[in-house]
Amino acid sequence: MPNQIRPSFQVNSFFLFFIIHSAQIGVGILTFQRMIVKEAGYDSWIGVIVASLMAHICLFFIFRMLKYEHQDILQIHLFVFGKWLGRLFTFLFIIQFVWVGLIVLRDYVTIMQVWLFPSLPTWLPTLIILVLLYYTIAGGFHVMVGMCFFKVIFTFLIIIPVFYTLSYAQFGNLSFLPSHTISEFWSVSKSMSLNFSGFETVLVYYPFIKEGQKSKSYAYLGNAVTAFLYLFAAFMCFLFYSEKQLSTLIWPFLTMASNLEFSTIQRFEIVIVSSWVLVIIPSVIQYLWCASRLVKDIFTVKQKYPLIFFMILIVVLSHFIDDSQEFDLLRNWNGTFTFYLNYVYIPLLFLMYMFMRKIRTSSQSS
Repeated sequence: MPNQIRPSFQVNSFFLFFIIHSAQIGVGILTFQRMIVKEAGYDSWIGVIVASLMAHICLFFIFRMLKYEHQDILQIHLFVFGKWLGRLFTFLFIIQFVWVGLIVLRDYVTIMQVWLFPSLPTWLPTLIILVLLYYTIAGGFHVMVGMCFFKVIFTFLIIIPVFYTLSYAQFGNLSFLPSHTISEFWSVSKSMSLNFSGFETVLVYYPFIKEGQKSKSYAYLGNAVTAFLYLFAAFMCFLFYSEKQLSTLIWPFLTMASNLEFSTIQRFEIVIVSSWVLVIIPSVIQYLWCASRLVKDIFTVKQKYPLIFFMILIVVLSHFIDDSQEFDLLRNWNGTFTFYLNYVYIPLLFLMYMFMRKIRTSSQSS
């Protein structure tokens, strides 16, 4: 049976803009420029737009499936695959949500260790942040949405000062006549799949959105604003660095911000790193909420038990994945898994769902 959520637990449809956009913006916006410029140079912005359009198309498939009586991914899987296989395929999304939560949090802790506290043990900030996340998630879906709302506002406020770097801009770097191949643009789009992930979380919290089908325009808008923000961060780095410089910097956005100086702030990149925790927290909250919610629905247990388990798992894994090469490998695997889950599996699931609906409707009518 479809999930029945009390109206008092639901939020207005326009909040979906903040939820979708919040899930897609994390640490990746500080680092992705190096990755894409290696693939297609200054033309890589085309691949970013393509990745955004791919996310738009997948959102269309998602809302088409949610249009009917099955209003979350578990119900859709049970309808298409049956009781046991349906639960098994739902675990793909649980793995995805926990995995991305681990990547986002571990990535931020790495930046803290490099830019602020080199001797800081990995487990300590991870544990502190997760404890704060637990109390936030325990506050309910409304609290999570409130965090997403303030995160979007804060992200734009913290990025606005970066406009001052335009005084160093080399506008001759840009050319809007592409000189790279389609395969290179595709490599950029594929590598950006992890950065645009997060839209699939709507498959879990859709029952908590009032007038869900009317909210799809806000979901599309959230994804579009995400694309705008990634393009802004990319172009700012393109104007500031040469292609050779950009391909060697690990955190180009932060390195660019380090050139900013104000009368009261000497090192603006420290402000960004220390306050960026308010940006990544709502993203991790969403992923862990979705993962624990699915486990709750599958095994009919209280949501806090799988939530605590996932948090302990993240702390343990963060402690043991302390080598940069190991973490890069884990992140690359996650990018590949995300790509196939979001951009291959979801369209296939949509086709199977519509096919099953047509078969069962025909059998009932006869």
